[in-house]
Amino acid sequence: MSKLLPYLKKEFNLDRFLILSLILVFLLRLPSLFEPYWYGDEGIYLTLGMAIRKGLVLYQQIHDNKPPVLYLLAAIAGNVAWFRTILLIWMLGTTIIFCKLAQTILGDKNFWTKAATIFFIIFSSIPLIEGNIANAEIFMIGPTILAMWLMYQLLEKNNRYWLILSFLSGIFFSIAFLLKVPAVFDLASLVLFGLFNLTKKNYLKIIKIYVVLAVGFIMPVALSFIYFYFKGALSNYLFAAFLQNFGYVSSWQTGSMNSSGLTSKIGLMTRGGLVAVFFGFLFFFRQHFSKKEILIFLWFALSLFGTLLSERPYPHYLIQVLPALALTVGLLCKKTNIFNRVVSFALIGSLALSIFLIHFWAYGVYGYYLNFINYSLKQESRQSYFQYFGKLNNVYQVAEYLKDKTTDGQKIFIWGDLPHLYALTRTLPPGRYTSTYHIVDFNGYKETLIALENIKPRYIVIDNDEKRPFPEFETTILINYTIEERYGDLIILHRTL
Repeated sequence: MSKLLPYLKKEFNLDRFLILSLILVFLLRLPSLFEPYWYGDEGIYLTLGMAIRKGLVLYQQIHDNKPPVLYLLAAIAGNVAWFRTILLIWMLGTTIIFCKLAQTILGDKNFWTKAATIFFIIFSSIPLIEGNIANAEIFMIGPTILAMWLMYQLLEKNNRYWLILSFLSGIFFSIAFLLKVPAVFDLASLVLFGLFNLTKKNYLKIIKIYVVLAVGFIMPVALSFIYFYFKGALSNYLFAAFLQNFGYVSSWQTGSMNSSGLTSKIGLMTRGGLVAVFFGFLFFFRQHFSKKEILIFLWFALSLFGTLLSERPYPHYLIQVLPALALTVGLLCKKTNIFNRVVSFALIGSLALSIFLIHFWAYGVYGYYLNFINYSLKQESRQSYFQYFGKLNNVYQVAEYLKDKTTDGQKIFIWGDLPHLYALTRTLPPGRYTSTYHIVDFNGYKETLIALENIKPRYIVIDNDEKRPFPEFETTILINYTIEERYGDLIILHRTL
C-alpha cells in the first residue's frame, strides 16, 4: 500500500486545466447550496436520514425503494444545505476522476479531452437534468467512473498493483450499486469489455482480475445483508431495495405511455433485443474499432439501458448515461473511421429518440441562475426567491407553525407528496411511508391506516392538490380531526378525539 500511494499521487496530479475545471464545478453548483427544501425525493432521503439518526431501522420502520448508502449520506448531512455541500465535494472528486478517464480514453491533455470534460461538468452541474439535486444517480457516477478507470488501467496495462486495484474497482462498483441498482449495467459493460478482449494469451490474467473484482463487489453487498439480518430486517431490505423495484419499474402509468406503444414490458424487451443486436454487431466488426472505442460504446449502450429501465421521464435518470455520452461526443469529434462515426451517431441518436419518446422532463437553466443572482444581490425577497421553486412559502409557513406545536419525537401525517415537510419540521410519519406516491405505488393503504390508528398523530397536513383517492383515510379525518389552520392549498388538521 505504501508503494501504491505515490503511484496514485502521480496519476491524479492536478494541472491548470483541471484546477479551472474544479472552479467551474464550484461556480455552477454554488446556487444549489442556497436552495430551500423543495424537491420531493430529497425530502424522502433527509427524512429517512433523520429516522436513522433517531435509531429507526431502514425498510422495516421507515421505507423507500433504494439501497441504503444514499440514506446514510442524508443522515450525515442532516439538512438540505449540508446534503448539497456533500454533493459538491463529491462532484469535485468525480470531475477529477472523469478528467483522468477522458485523458486515458481520448488522449492526454488534447482538445477533445478538455471538451468532453467541460461537456460533462456542465450537464452534471446545471439543473437541466437535475444535476444540482442530491439524487442517487449523481452520486452513483463518481464511484462508477473511478471503477472504470481502474479496470481499464488493469486490462490494458501490466500493472503490478493489479490485485488491490481490481479489488478496489469491485468496491467502488459495489458502492455505486448500493446507491442505486441500475449501476449493475455499468459493471456489465466492463465485464463484456473483458470478454471482447479475451485471448489465449491473456485469459488467465483477465479471469484473475474479474474474480478479485467480484470479491470486491460482493463484500459490501454481503455486509449490508448481514447488518440487516441482525437488525431483523433482511426480508424488508431485500424486498424494498431490490425485489420491489420490479413492480415499481412496471407501475408507471403516465408520462411514458405514448403513441409509440412502448409500454414497460414491451419496451423493455424491445430495448433488450436492440442491445443484443448491437453487441453482435460490435463483436463481429470489432477489428474496425480500438479497444478504447469498444469500451465507450459498450458503456454507452448498457448505461442507456439502465437509464431507460423504468421508462419514467425523470430527468435525473439521464445522469447515468452522461459519462459515456461525454466520452462519445469527444470521440466523435476526433478524426476516426466511418465505423466509429456510424456507431457514435447511432448511440447518440438512440438517446435523443428515447428522450423524445419517453418525454423526459427538463428544468430551466437561465431562470434558475437569474433567480439566484437577483436574490444574492437583494433585488428580490426571500419569498420571491422561494416562489421560483413552487408553493414553498405555504410549506414553510406550515413548517414554522408545526415546529411551535410539536415536540421532538412527535409524529405527524402528511397526505400529499410533501416529504420535505417532515424534514423541515423534524418529525416522522406514523407509518413507514413518507410520501403519498409511495402509499399508492406500493399499495400501502392498509398499513397506513393501521399506523394512523395505532399512533393517532396529533396533526395531519392535507395538500388540496392531492387528487388520488383514499376513502378510508377521508373517513378517519372526518371523524377524528378538525381544521386548525389553512395556508393556501395546505390544511392543518388537529386531532379532537
